[in-house]
Amino acid sequence: MGIVTKAASGNSPFIVGVSGHRDLNPADLGRLREAVGAFVREIRQRLPDTELRVMVGMAEGADLLVAQTVLDLGVSVEAVLPMPLEQYAADFDATTLPLLRDLLARAEVRCTELRPPRHVDTLTGAEARRDALYANLTETLIRRSSLLLALWDGSPSRLPGGTADTVLRYLGVRSDLNQVTDNISLVDSVEDLDSAEPLVYWTPAVRGAEGPAAALRQPGYLRGVGDNVLQMQQTMPAPLAHQLAELNRYNREYREMLDEGSLGTPESLLAALPADAPRDPRLMLEDIDAQYGKADALAVYYQQRSDLLFKLFGVMAFTMGLAYLIYEKLTESKLVLIAYLVVLLTSLGLYYVLRNRHWFAKHLTYRALAETMRVKFYLRLAGVDHRVDAAEVLSLSGIDRFRGFSWISYVLADVEVPDVHAATHVDPDSRRSRCVEKYWIESQHRYFTAKVAALEKSSGRVKLLRNTLFAVIVLVIVTLFLFGDSLQHATIGFGVSLKNLLTFCMGFLAVLLGVWELHQDKMATRELLWQYRNQLRHFAHARLELGRLATSGRRNDVLVSLGKDSLMESYLWTIHRYHREHEPPTGH
Repeated sequence: MGIVTKAASGNSPFIVGVSGHRDLNPADLGRLREAVGAFVREIRQRLPDTELRVMVGMAEGADLLVAQTVLDLGVSVEAVLPMPLEQYAADFDATTLPLLRDLLARAEVRCTELRPPRHVDTLTGAEARRDALYANLTETLIRRSSLLLALWDGSPSRLPGGTADTVLRYLGVRSDLNQVTDNISLVDSVEDLDSAEPLVYWTPAVRGAEGPAAALRQPGYLRGVGDNVLQMQQTMPAPLAHQLAELNRYNREYREMLDEGSLGTPESLLAALPADAPRDPRLMLEDIDAQYGKADALAVYYQQRSDLLFKLFGVMAFTMGLAYLIYEKLTESKLVLIAYLVVLLTSLGLYYVLRNRHWFAKHLTYRALAETMRVKFYLRLAGVDHRVDAAEVLSLSGIDRFRGFSWISYVLADVEVPDVHAATHVDPDSRRSRCVEKYWIESQHRYFTAKVAALEKSSGRVKLLRNTLFAVIVLVIVTLFLFGDSLQHATIGFGVSLKNLLTFCMGFLAVLLGVWELHQDKMATRELLWQYRNQLRHFAHARLELGRLATSGRRNDVLVSLGKDSLMESYLWTIHRYHREHEPPTGH
């Protein structure tokens, strides 16, 4: 077997990883099936427009129980075997091995056989090598799951790749630097768990040699606190429910707009590559490209609408200022007051009607996701994607704390390679390196160079206009100061004095300048220029470094550094833009 590459459907799934004991108490199996079924049904209810996928190692016991249960409920399964099936079969008895083969043969199951990490060959003893393979499975579940479902007895264990090890590592309680966790304290949470941190849905399980199931806790969500404390909440945390709703809305909006023809043809990074570019299916470039095109199309759609809204309010502000000046300096016609009132009420009406559309916030969210996918695409093509944890950079920037952004990590989990060791074993290919340099680094360098030049030119024109308007205003003030009395008696018709005309012109220029500054502030032109300059600096530095280096290892280091810098720059710009229209995030 191997990887079965899925067609890029555009739907961004929610992936639930599974870990559980092999030696479940037979008397407890019915209760566990009911608990797993209730959990799956709740998740599906919250994701009516989103694919739910369960990723499971397919070991006997809990893994096979969950796989059977979710398949019966119509949920697809991603089987991730820690070793080739021929070797894995040794861990099954005569009853469970046929069941495993039957499940793997189902159309709703796609299977990946993990390649062993390179250090496995250096281990002595079959047991040590097997433990390393299961530890590799644990790392895969942690890397690719958005939520972990654990059928666990709640007891700590030092067995590498075991259920306790998987749960504790997923929650961040255990790591390679902190492996001593002999005692676990479980406390009930007094407030909603923060879903910005990893969560485990724990279904307490009875193992074969243990007592009755009646003494078990009810299932609930776990979060790691400190070195050996787990917080538990039985109901779904509100932040997690909100994130699921945001992910579902993302999928629903894309499908609806695509069906309506509102988005046009999504942009493709893959299509821009030459025909002879390497397209190894293990790299999953098609999947990343599909998610990039989806996010980019939605970002462009909402950017056009938010920009139009900013321009509309700018025009209305200018119209109101102009109407006031006309009434004050030229004519006291009631028609001008009516026009002023109509514009004011129209502005307020549009504000209250459109404020809940969140066009601007959606534009920022989808643009951040699209740029993340762009970076992942080229790093994956270069074979170094596994060295840049985009979800970690997202968290370091703090943007995942903003409302409407934290669900991005769910999309990132979907495009992670099923087997990172297979992806990194891809033979070095100079064509891949050339494609990355030409279609990412060189292309982005040209793009940011052109954007910086255009914005600097526009900024120069605005500065010239500002200085000109200021000079004209000063000139009008001086003229009024010197000749105000004589200008008051000079008229130009309709009873309008020359003095009032000049003061009207002065006010008109001031309103024009103020509205223009307001529009520039709304569009955050200065922040955009700042971001483009920083991005240009990163790509220029990478071009320079790659021109000096010949060894693939050193060149890969440059790409990894560029990927992290580019991602962080995109997130920081998004934060600055977000703050212009929204309050900073608060704890929730």
